[in-house]
Amino acid sequence: MAANGTAEQEKNATMTRQTLYRRRRDTLVEWGENGKLVLVDCGAWRKFAIKPELLELLSLLDHPRSARDVHGAWASSSRPEDEVRRLLERLAEAGIVCRDAPEDDGPAPEADEAEARRDGAGEVPGPGGAPPGAGWTPYELAVHAQASRSGVPTRLRGTPPAARLLHPEALERIELPEDTAPPSRPLDRVLADRRSIRTYAPSPVPLPLLAALFARTARVRGYLPPLKYEQTQRAAPSGGARHSLELYLVAREVEGLAPGAYHYDPFGHALERLAPWSEELDDLQRRTLCVPMQEDQPPPAGLYLTSCAYRTGWKYQGMALSLIYRDTGCLMQTLSLAGTDIGLATCLTGRVESPMTPSFLRPYRDRLIHVGNMAIGLPAPISAAHRLVPLTADKEPERA
Repeated sequence: MAANGTAEQEKNATMTRQTLYRRRRDTLVEWGENGKLVLVDCGAWRKFAIKPELLELLSLLDHPRSARDVHGAWASSSRPEDEVRRLLERLAEAGIVCRDAPEDDGPAPEADEAEARRDGAGEVPGPGGAPPGAGWTPYELAVHAQASRSGVPTRLRGTPPAARLLHPEALERIELPEDTAPPSRPLDRVLADRRSIRTYAPSPVPLPLLAALFARTARVRGYLPPLKYEQTQRAAPSGGARHSLELYLVAREVEGLAPGAYHYDPFGHALERLAPWSEELDDLQRRTLCVPMQEDQPPPAGLYLTSCAYRTGWKYQGMALSLIYRDTGCLMQTLSLAGTDIGLATCLTGRVESPMTPSFLRPYRDRLIHVGNMAIGLPAPISAAHRLVPLTADKEPERA
């Protein structure tokens, strides 16, 4: 009996020694509420109290290592190798580390059902069946997991943030004309015609068209009761009617408007001039528009979209960023469709700055975050290389 037990122990020791261990890619370390370190499993949104000694161990596991290798590298620990091996197995069972392929391709320890679903690297396949870590960072997973667990709106105490942002430092206020653009076309035609256009006619954008774009997409139609909650009605939907997004126009060539940076006031349908044209604005357009669009020629105008994040966070603490991104997508689509409808050429880009770089927004860096951009111009003739290739029922298009 004792001999059989010894043989079984030796077999298990051999199998375990062959196993490699690696820290899960989707784990982060943060400060807990008590000021102590907490390990966060971003994939399953679990939290573990963690001691500094264990943190040192996990730092050694950024690549697959055997228990013997870890024992030799763990300088601050006096644990014997067998104890290190048992600790690694406990961490693997808890899902904090992964078991990788054995060193000599021998049999790995038996896995439970969850482990059986893991890929060859020892981790559960990512969203959509993608390889673990493909296109995702632990931070993105953490934001997604947090948003999925904070779906109940909770109004915070105190006065809600104002729905209107004004710039008292503005150099000038320009009242915009009422919407004089052509009547809207049928929605199905606008949807069919919408596309991202990256090259523009060498002509300034008419100010009345820009005014119509703002009026049809972002202008405030009124307040929603109760008024004390600062909820407004606009064309694009927004979580809780919080409407945190603020539009800044970078005008290079707009007919009837001095080149420079402007803020759109959606309550008064007016532009607040914040800065004259400068090399800084030229560089801003090139970084946020030209580089993402892979174009050398900057557009006549562009939008720099920001969010007054606390407007959303006041009601949706814990999922504010997720809602802001969704609100941004809704507004971007609304802008793109309205631009198509009135004859503007537009292209949205996702290049985001953190922290924001424009000097005209320096006083607001603690209140605003940058969430996106849109190039605006008049459409140029489409070259053959950029024409749409229609789908056919009987033949796939040839691919170069």
